[in-house]
Amino acid sequence: MAVAPALELAGSARDAVGLGHAQRAANLAGRLRFREAGRPPPGFPVVVLDDVVTTGATAAACVRVLAAEGIAVSAVLTLLAAG
Repeated sequence: MAVAPALELAGSARDAVGLGHAQRAANLAGRLRFREAGRPPPGFPVVVLDDVVTTGATAAACVRVLAAEGIAVSAVLTLLAAG
């Protein structure tokens, strides 16, 4: 097992409390970035860990950014689900 801090939130994303799915996705657009220094080791399954799922926009954005770098995500795990 390895921890690979491959994503970072850059810029000034606003607090997502009260935002719907489309608003959350727009809030992250261009702000979620891949960090080459955090690239997962080859051959390791990649699992995205999110603290809470409200609309799924953050998890989806993470998977998209990683996929653009050729990194397949095996699973997305969350600690809590809002609702």
